[in-house]
Amino acid sequence: MKRLLLGLAILTSPALVSAQTIPAPSAEALLQMSNEFQQELTGNILPFWQKNLPNPTNKGFYGLIDDKGTTVPNAARSLTLSSEILWTFSAADAEVSNADYKKLADYAFADLDKNFLDKKHGGVYWSIDSSGKPAQSHKQIYAQALALLALGEYARTHKPALEPAKALYQLLEKHARDTSQGGYVQTLNQDWSTGKAADSFNSGADKTLQTQLMVLQAYNRLLALWPDAELKKNHKALIDLLQTKAYNSKTGHFGVNFSSDWKVQGDAINNGLDQEAAWSLVIAAKVQDDEKLIEQTEQLALKLAASGLKALDGTGGLVNNPKDTNKDWWAQGEALVSFLNAYQISGDTQYLMGAMRNWGFIKAHLAHPQGDWYWGTDTAGKQRIEPRANLFKGPLHNGRAMLEATYRLQVLGALSKPAH
Repeated sequence: MKRLLLGLAILTSPALVSAQTIPAPSAEALLQMSNEFQQELTGNILPFWQKNLPNPTNKGFYGLIDDKGTTVPNAARSLTLSSEILWTFSAADAEVSNADYKKLADYAFADLDKNFLDKKHGGVYWSIDSSGKPAQSHKQIYAQALALLALGEYARTHKPALEPAKALYQLLEKHARDTSQGGYVQTLNQDWSTGKAADSFNSGADKTLQTQLMVLQAYNRLLALWPDAELKKNHKALIDLLQTKAYNSKTGHFGVNFSSDWKVQGDAINNGLDQEAAWSLVIAAKVQDDEKLIEQTEQLALKLAASGLKALDGTGGLVNNPKDTNKDWWAQGEALVSFLNAYQISGDTQYLMGAMRNWGFIKAHLAHPQGDWYWGTDTAGKQRIEPRANLFKGPLHNGRAMLEATYRLQVLGALSKPAH
């Protein structure tokens, strides 16, 4: 696979993994593991979204599929859901080169362009109703960045999409970046003004880790496609900010919510975001092509992955946080990539073991018999009754995790082959 983002499947359940150590697997075993991840992607995750989400009535997508798998035709649809579909099928098309994936990526791009673009003020709406009219038009910066990430991924194989990606980047820099304190604000009004803008995540914060990470990931992709000097400078500033202002070396965790001047609000911990930050920062440093920065981010990634290992419970799932021991689907995908990233950096099999345990949990408790993954489980590992798709649940996190895991194992397998 021709990946920018370096991207474990062991066929054992969490209970069968030794609590001590395991030998490094052979090249053949690693490649066999990678095939299992690819099969999960192409045989379980992608078919669910291909079959169930396109809405022939409005030539867009359904905004809600309930826990029984029933579509709700009149439900509003969020920018996040549509952008996640665009990203996932663009990435799958770039890696697997499948005509059906390309077709759905083209369909998703046309939908985004027709229904979500704010032609008066620029940027994209938070949500639209089933007829395609804006439902909530505020500028949720996380969602703007997610749309940028999706456009950048689509531009890998469809170069004209790079232009709207550049335009959205310029809007984020003009309106959402805090030139005084650094980082990106949480939300703005439709015309990009400050004030009483809605926050669809109800964070109550001026800035959040979640938004900074999505901007970082979007800029990772854009900078790889468009080596613009100003973009590189802004990208580097965000990497530095995340390491110095958002990360707390005393607790070993990132803050979650912040004031405008980066004072942490509350003592919340989000294990999933910690793990997402771990591998995303390493990718960012590699896009910067800065050896010192790569070393810094890799050391931080190892600390965060070690913390993630401690957050795995007896089922092998990553708990959301110490006070909320549910295990959401997206956090498992981020943990899987983080553990593999740490194993690539260090060669330490404790991270391989963590990935094994987590994958065992995903297979046993999250993989849905009708496709894709359940929303998550409770403490005991019982599936929670939640929608299969909605304003906040799309295919990005688990689709990306499978792509990353597949590729990273292929790289590890190639490196472990004996020289001839």
